[in-house]
Amino acid sequence: MAAREIKILSLSFLLIFFGFNGVQQYMTTFFSEAGIVEVGFRSLILVYLSFIVFNPFSVWLISKFGSKKCMLLSSLMYVIFILSLLTKSSWAIYGSSVLLGISASLLWMGASCYLIRVSKEDEYGKNSGIFNSFQSFGSAAGVILLGFLVSYFSFNVPFLVFSAFPILGTFFILTLEDVRIEQKKNQFELIKKSITSKTAIRLSSIWFVANLSYGFVIGIIPIQIKDILGASFVGPLSFLFYALPILLSYFFGRLSDVHGRKIMIGFSYLLMVLGLLFLSVKIYFVLGIILLALNTALMKPITYALIGDVTTKDNLEPVSALFWMVQNVAVVITLFVSGMFKESINSLYYISILAIFVSALILLPFFKLELKEIKNKISQEVFSA
Repeated sequence: MAAREIKILSLSFLLIFFGFNGVQQYMTTFFSEAGIVEVGFRSLILVYLSFIVFNPFSVWLISKFGSKKCMLLSSLMYVIFILSLLTKSSWAIYGSSVLLGISASLLWMGASCYLIRVSKEDEYGKNSGIFNSFQSFGSAAGVILLGFLVSYFSFNVPFLVFSAFPILGTFFILTLEDVRIEQKKNQFELIKKSITSKTAIRLSSIWFVANLSYGFVIGIIPIQIKDILGASFVGPLSFLFYALPILLSYFFGRLSDVHGRKIMIGFSYLLMVLGLLFLSVKIYFVLGIILLALNTALMKPITYALIGDVTTKDNLEPVSALFWMVQNVAVVITLFVSGMFKESINSLYYISILAIFVSALILLPFFKLELKEIKNKISQEVFSA
């Protein structure tokens, strides 16, 4: 059953994010060309901020109604958001951005919890790798095809066409088996204890630093590529953030099942530091992009699998909520600061490197523990009286 459900879930996300990520990757250039680049940054900030605020309610909804129903409802919002961009009305875009953030909270929380619930413990990394490879393939194909269509039809017609793909993804979600367990405890109380769990908070720094660079990828890096190399390079270089996960996510996920998550996290931190350093030097700019793209291929399946490693079936949703909130806080901070300080980009990269070193120091004590010990510590803190 697990193999079938993982494939269907992965295919649905391939289609949804073929449409959405294709459009998202061109949002800042779309708004820049329209002379309202600030709307693009504010829209993205609203998406991820709404995700954060609504996250606790997502836990309650997913626990009550199940991941499948929540994913079904939320996937259709991606259509409405893409269509709102065509209006170029700031209020329509801001409104749909808030609704998209709420829907994204349900969709991604639902998907990650569903993936863990249908997977065996020794296959978390492998199944996360399959899921990420499919989703990345859809995103990569969307970015490349949209770039090709934009060169011929500008933005309006391609955006309209791409709005149909999330609908196709929704049909595949319909065929998933509804997998959930009855939650007898108060979910809001569990969320409260999860976000105050010292162990979970320290561990969440992994999700924070992993998503700092993602904020740059969808925000400032496309504009930087355009300024340094020209608009024609935005698509091909952005494509790397999807192409490398397609090729390597399954490999890295499976490797982490065999050799453990800790060594992979250490390697990821090294890639992030080097990638951000190279981005700050114009002559090595492309190499920096390649290293960050490689880190995306490594870190996405690891963070999904790690959620399964450190949670139990009873606290999966509330603890996941903390990790999802933290990673979206990182994206919001990056987008907000990028929008304000577009003229001092290198300083942003150096501050991110400092954050990575701080996270590494926080995590050092955990590297001495087995993952089961970390799971037990979190469980005790969440379920303490």
